[in-house]
Amino acid sequence: TPFAALDDIFFYRGLDALDVNGLAQWEFDTDMGSIQGALFAIVYRYCVREDFNPMLNQGVIGAFVLVRTLPRIIVPKICSAIPLECGDPIGYFDWGMIGQGIIGFVESAALFGATAYAMDYCFEKGYISKFRS
Repeated sequence: TPFAALDDIFFYRGLDALDVNGLAQWEFDTDMGSIQGALFAIVYRYCVREDFNPMLNQGVIGAFVLVRTLPRIIVPKICSAIPLECGDPIGYFDWGMIGQGIIGFVESAALFGATAYAMDYCFEKGYISKFRS
């Protein structure tokens, strides 16, 4: 939530044209992040099973990070549609969209990485068990 606080309260996620209450948006994002983290924990437990494949663990985290990050990028009014053209540096993404993606990626990686770490800790301590392969 510290990254979300910076994003929502101070940077307003690049939504200058919208009427955004940064603190309320942070609370909403934190609440939704809790739900997403809980759903991730359930899926993570089923996916990692009893095999010790670090790529599988990272793949589950990466998939959730992408699925959470990409739809949170807001397309600015300067972009033209069909085909999407937003200007420098890539055309499809402008600098503002890239910045939103980076911030969203860091937020999501922290959320799901911490959840995966907590799940692995609980596996090691025997609080919960992995499913058999």
